[in-house]
Amino acid sequence: MTTRKTAAGTAPGYRIGTLRAALWIGVFVPLPLVGQAICSAPHSSPTLAQSGSLRTLPKGGGWIQVAAYSQRATDFFDPNGDRQAFLADSEFDTRSIYLTGAVGLATGVEIWAQVPVHNLDVESLGGDSRTSGLGDIRVAARIGSELLGLDLPLSLRLGAKIPGSDFPVDATILPLTEGQRDWEASLEAGFILPDRSEYLMGWVGYRWREENKEAAREPGDELFASLSVGGTLGTLSWGITADALWGGVPLAQGFELPGDKRRLVQILPTIGTQVGPGRLEVTGQVPLSGQNLPVGVGASLGYRISWGLEPSPLTDLRDFFGV
Repeated sequence: MTTRKTAAGTAPGYRIGTLRAALWIGVFVPLPLVGQAICSAPHSSPTLAQSGSLRTLPKGGGWIQVAAYSQRATDFFDPNGDRQAFLADSEFDTRSIYLTGAVGLATGVEIWAQVPVHNLDVESLGGDSRTSGLGDIRVAARIGSELLGLDLPLSLRLGAKIPGSDFPVDATILPLTEGQRDWEASLEAGFILPDRSEYLMGWVGYRWREENKEAAREPGDELFASLSVGGTLGTLSWGITADALWGGVPLAQGFELPGDKRRLVQILPTIGTQVGPGRLEVTGQVPLSGQNLPVGVGASLGYRISWGLEPSPLTDLRDFFGV
């Protein structure tokens, strides 16, 4: 059983993992905010929202996607939700490559996996720091109503996040991972307008977060949600997604840290088109509000190749809803 104590004022050493303050050439700079930014969404690559459709993949069908992501941040959302500049005029650059794929195992059952490689860079008046390597690996199983022989616009996703590299105890090293395992479940639903290309889909879920033993820290569990609208314009597909998460109170050394709760609301506009054998998608990432996370507009470019299924997510949705 965990003993909970409240710490109104907490030393920087207790805050490793979400807002760990690092002694960086004479000033304290919250380096791990960058690592938190690339781990904050239910599924990290902003180019691909879940599987791109509501219907689970047919047996043997699947897709694979490579996405390049970039974000620069000079500000962060403080514990009050206000935008605040990093100390020492620091600039945080995130460059990532995501390899994501999914395949249908049986009618109504698919598996999903994502492996990221990150390059993190911080520049400040006091000096620079860079870290590269494997980030958090994510896997999930998706179960659709087809498994039960039902024709309902619902599916259940059960997923896990596993650290892909060691969490650095040294506070001056940029972390590539959050350092602990997470477990999550989400319920997904959606529909497409009859005789139209416009669709609406979304999900809501909960994430259970284990203790980061290296940091002696237990991050708070999180509720997350997403809502997407989209359609087609000629040969182009378009979509706008709103993502949100609300984190619980974390523990460090047995103390509650109510000021370290993280929250994020962001918008992700996407446009895509068929290029060669696959689909090219460009996605933006615009944070609107939050707590204890960086403020930085991001962009992602992804290319996806599918097999054993219709290439258009709209066609997939039409088949599912019979319109």
